[in-house]
Amino acid sequence: MTTQKHARSAKIWLIINSEATTLIQALARGEAALEHATFIEHPSPRHVTFLRELCIEHGLLSPVHLDIERFQTWLAAKAALAHPDDARMIIQYGRWVHLNRMHHLAEIGQLKKGTFLSAKQSTTVALEFLTFLRGRHTAPGECRQADIDDWLSGGPTTRSLARGFIRWAMKHGHLAPIEIPYRVAKTTPVITQRQRLAHIQQLVASGSTLRPLERTAALLLLLYGQPLARIARMRLNQVLVVDDEVTVRFTNEGLRVPKPFASVVRAHLNDLPNLNTSAHRDNDWLFPGGSPGQPIHQNTLMVLLRDAGIDLRGAKNASLRELVLQMPAPIVADSFDYSYKVTDQHRRNAGGQFIDYLTKRIDP
Repeated sequence: MTTQKHARSAKIWLIINSEATTLIQALARGEAALEHATFIEHPSPRHVTFLRELCIEHGLLSPVHLDIERFQTWLAAKAALAHPDDARMIIQYGRWVHLNRMHHLAEIGQLKKGTFLSAKQSTTVALEFLTFLRGRHTAPGECRQADIDDWLSGGPTTRSLARGFIRWAMKHGHLAPIEIPYRVAKTTPVITQRQRLAHIQQLVASGSTLRPLERTAALLLLLYGQPLARIARMRLNQVLVVDDEVTVRFTNEGLRVPKPFASVVRAHLNDLPNLNTSAHRDNDWLFPGGSPGQPIHQNTLMVLLRDAGIDLRGAKNASLRELVLQMPAPIVADSFDYSYKVTDQHRRNAGGQFIDYLTKRIDP
């Protein structure tokens, strides 16, 4: 903290975070050991989380995957509120399905914040499903197809997220064999190309009130159709600046950023956020976040761009549709890190088949 750009910010943080300050004093006096257990067993672990992340970022504590630890704590707390039989089942599900997957992803360096959030949502919906059955005076082993049908038709579309849990429960004999269909989206949200172009023009408008951060993230969404989860975790080495030319890559292929937008990217690179404190020792994130060593959270980015008036899903789909009309769908997949199936579907939705038909009629 003494070496960060603005020492006054560190002083203010210490004054505001009294729990963290008290722990730092205890560590300095040798009254507390500098180890993970000290933070885990702290009376208010949430209030010293940032301090713990700082210690990990600066090598004072060994690296751990805090989201795995958080999920374990959260799972135990949620299960404690459920029916005893349901609690045992949900803990087994959380451990064997979600925690196993999280540990595997952590081992290969692919564990992301979205995995933690998805695991929580899936487990929450599973618990809601079990509560629904209990409300009908039905134990899980007595569940029938009519219960599933009523569950799906009597609530929001997120209820379909219980599918993974139900299939797991059937496989392990907790539920009788039943069917739970996949939810098929009725429509694909998409903005018009005129709306997309209007958003793009705002990125270079001289009177724009958006920061370089929002403008660069919006650029990656509106020009290249990148999802927010991917944008949030982009690395600095994915952007290359040579003289006046800026290139960005989502795969091994570099894509030139058009001149009007290159200045937006350069402005962001010259003023990366959250680097005035000691939270990032050797930052390599394109969008460094507020937590030590971590990128911006995709939900934070989502709120920023929504506040800027951008329909996120509609904008991404509109961008992909425009891209597959400008070049073959397989090239879009290879250059923008999408599967061939996804880009071909966007090509069909964009009317690519009709264009192919006209081409064949005109030039047999």
